[in-house]
Order: sequence, then structure tokens, then C-alpha cells
Amino acid sequence: MTYQWKPYADLVVRKAVIYTMDKTVKDIQKKDYDFTVFDNGYAAVKDGIIIAAGEGCDESLIGPDTTVVDADGQTLMPGMIDSHMHAMFAAMDLKSVALEHCRSREEMLKLLQERDSSEKAGRWIKGAGFYELAWEGENRKPNRFDLDSVSKDRPIFIKRLCCHVIVANSKALELAGITRDTPDPDGAIIGRLENGEPDGILYENAAMDLIESVVPPLTKDELVEVIEEIGKYINSVGLTTVIDCNMTFDCMRAYLQAYRQGRLTYRDYMMFYLDKAVGDIPYHLNRIYEMPCVTGFGNDMVALNGIKITLDGVPTSGTAYMRKNYRHMPETRGYTTITPKEMKQVCQYAEKYDWQVGVHTIGDAAMDVALDAFEAEGAEASARNRNYLIHACHPQPDMIPKLQEMNTPVTIQPTIMGQMGDESVLFDEYLELNQPAGLYFNNSIICGGSSDYPVVDCNPFIGMSYAMTRMHLDGKVHGPQHKISARQALLMWTVNSAYITGKEDRLGSIEPGKLADMILVDTPTLEATPEEVMRTKVLRTWLGGKLVYEKSRG
Repeated sequence: MTYQWKPYADLVVRKAVIYTMDKTVKDIQKKDYDFTVFDNGYAAVKDGIIIAAGEGCDESLIGPDTTVVDADGQTLMPGMIDSHMHAMFAAMDLKSVALEHCRSREEMLKLLQERDSSEKAGRWIKGAGFYELAWEGENRKPNRFDLDSVSKDRPIFIKRLCCHVIVANSKALELAGITRDTPDPDGAIIGRLENGEPDGILYENAAMDLIESVVPPLTKDELVEVIEEIGKYINSVGLTTVIDCNMTFDCMRAYLQAYRQGRLTYRDYMMFYLDKAVGDIPYHLNRIYEMPCVTGFGNDMVALNGIKITLDGVPTSGTAYMRKNYRHMPETRGYTTITPKEMKQVCQYAEKYDWQVGVHTIGDAAMDVALDAFEAEGAEASARNRNYLIHACHPQPDMIPKLQEMNTPVTIQPTIMGQMGDESVLFDEYLELNQPAGLYFNNSIICGGSSDYPVVDCNPFIGMSYAMTRMHLDGKVHGPQHKISARQALLMWTVNSAYITGKEDRLGSIEPGKLADMILVDTPTLEATPEEVMRTKVLRTWLGGKLVYEKSRG
């Protein structure tokens, strides 16, 4: 059988306002954000690749089998790229009780009781997304006794919205073997009552895994099923590529199966997780040594992106590692999950074996530790491997030269700034710096757009709006000097995030030779107010020229 090539496009989108994003990272570092806009443009696709784009339309590309979409003046732009999220976590949470919209402890417990009454005896109940700071009235964290009021016979645990805290009932603690004599795992904390008994609250992954490791896992088929299901939402908000963090080998295998079965509708670039719950640093260094594949291994749909390290926690739990003690917990400034020496060892191994490293650093002191480790690896090596900081919420002035020297990118989540409510625990100077996209752009530091989904919504247009306004959950604008323009916001979720994936030659713009990942939206971002940007609706999403989402009419 021979391949019957036809000199026609498979897809032509025409009569569109096209935001091409035809800028390089070097352009952006020179503060050149003026990407080309075609006012009456077209884009043509052949075999999943953009083969032409420009004003008007080259009618010679249209054949009898070409799909032609008349955009009628709507805006066409590249598929959005989320450079830090947990798509697999969000997928698995589809099997959990959704708690993110609860506004009181009573409402949360009622939802858990409803699941308890309908679930088969003996099965675990998991809840996801509770956030006590959003509750009306008392804002204390729930504990084992709250969950015992739902059931003492069935194991129950719930995960906080930040994904750094879980709460378990007495039955779950029993099955996990957690007692007053259980020591705190390295880099984590088991919450306790005054008498030393566990209160059911577990902080950070090494403690949380004591519970999660005894929960029956989803089967391979169930994992593929939830991957397909979460893809529908991811595509509906305009995302076509994600960097998916904290991946286990089972999750990686599930993504490969979903791809082979044609059920994966977004490009998933997976981060191998250096998990203290699994083993100590020498154990992980040996895993890095033994891994036969490294950053970049895979294809355009499923690939390895780097090593993920969760170096610290979150401010609202007092576990983010800060330079100064907390306002709400003056006895602590948080901590790191691994030592500075261990962090340097990981980076040195990563350099030796060609791995990119992405480090969760919410606290400014955690940023210090990570940057020192990158420096120990060598500025040129760190830049070559594109080591980067995840969150990087509170950069201090003395960090900027280091970030510039090592060409270290960051990926931030402006939606967290607008929806999480850290204002209640942060000092004013930290609020001024919280998620400072403008500071990074002004200092020529590549700043990727992301969400940390399912912590907050992964809709990139919500994140763009918050980055443009810097409006926090308290209704106030903190650090207005760090606002960014609509052009910069669009570049965060396209060119900049593509750079962090290492595939900027394939992703991030509408240009001939790039993968045909495109979205058609109802709002011209460059002409819209931030409020209008937030309300943007995606009309169609194409992945490699294949339609994977279309908004229903009506």
C-alpha cells in the first residue's frame, strides 16, 4: 500500500483574527512582546502540522476533502500550555467527593455522609478540595473526630485544596498503623493532640502517604478512563499541553495506554517525582542513576519533562520555608523536606545524567536553597538543562541577579493569588510580591503560566485576568507595580511555557512547521478588559489539527 499524498490542507481556519505568538524567548527577554496579529487571517494544517498562516486565505490549499472553518471574526490563537499542574490528581479526584465549593464544615460533612450512605460497606471514601479558610464561621481545620461523625467503621480521608494536607478518620489511621508512637516521617508532620494521640491531620507528602499507601489504587483501566474524562475539561478551557507533576510509574504507564488507545486529548509531559514517602535521598539518587530514559524521552504526546522536587509546603499551614517567621504561627518559618546538601546532590546527579529539575519553592528561603543548588550544579549547566522554580511566589531583590545569571525560568499561578486567600497569613511585604509576573518580565526572567490544578481552576484566561489585575481574594490589589499586559499574559501560557517544556520549536505559536494546536475563542484578549478576559469562552480546540472540543450551541 502506498501513501496517497494530496497537495491540499486537511484543515483551514479562515476569516479569523489570529494571535500568532511568533516571538522567541530571546525576544521576550529583550521586552519585545509585539507578536504578529492577522486581522483577517487563516491557518492551514496538513498531517497535524501548520503549513501556512497569513492574511486572507490561500485558496489553492483547499481541496475537496479539506475541512474549512469560517471563524467569522473570532480570535484564533495557539493552544494554551499549563507549565505546572496535576492533571492526573485532578483525574483521580473525579472518583472523590468534591468539597471545593463547601462553605462550612457542616456542608462538607453532609456531602461525606451522603456518599457514606450510598457507598458499599468497607470501601474507602475520599474527599478532595476542602479549604477551611473559605468557610463561613469557624475556620479551624477538620480533624479525625469530625470525620468520625460520618463513620467510625469506614475509612475516610479528605485532601485539602492545597494538596499538602490530608485529614483521616480513626478507622483510616488504624488501617495505616498511625498511633501516638508513630514518629514524624522525614520532612513531614503528623498532627497530634495534647496527649500525643494523632489528631488525624497529616502535613506534607511523607506523612500523607502513610494513609494513601494503604488505599486500594485505581486499576489501569480506571486510570485510562479518568484521563479521558479530565481531558474533556482541559480541552474545554483551551489547554492542549500540560506539564503533569508528581507522577508515579503506574500513572506514567496509564498515560501511555491512554495514548495508544486514542483516548488522550492533550499533550502530557510528565515529571518524575522525587518522593520522600518512597525513599530517602540516596535511594532516589540511585533511581536517577538507573533510569534508562531522561528529560525529553517520549514523543509529542507523552514524554518525560524532568524531576520534580517538593522542597517546601504552603503558607496557610506554616510549612512553606520563609526567611522570617509567620504572622499567624510566630514559632516557625516553615521547613524544607530535604536538606540543602541533599538538594545539591540531586542537582549534581541531574546534571550528570541529563535531567531537568523543577523545584516547588513557595517560600523565599526555599528559593534560596534551590538557587544555591542550581549554582552548585554550575550556572551554564543549570541553564542548559532549563532547571526552573515552581511557584517562586516571593522573590527577594538579591535573588534577581542569580535568576538572570543562570537563565532560570519560573512558573507561577496567578489564580492562586486570586482564589486561595493567603492574605490572612502573609505579611504585607510578601503580599506585594505574591506571584509577581511583572517583576519577572521586567527583569527578563522567563515566566510561564500555570495553575497547579486541581488546587485552583486550570482555565488560563482566569489566570491571565488575575495576572493583569493582581486582585487578591480579599478584594484588594496588592503589588500593582507587578501587573502585566494582555500581550504578556498570552505569552506566559504559550511561548514561555513552551520553553519550559523544552519543545518551543514545536509548540507555542501559530507558525508554519509548528504542531497544529489551536483554539478559537469568543473574546479578543488584546482588546478586552481583564474582567472580559476572565469570562472568555473557548469555542473550538484542535490538537494536531484534530478537533477535540467544540462548545455546544445555545
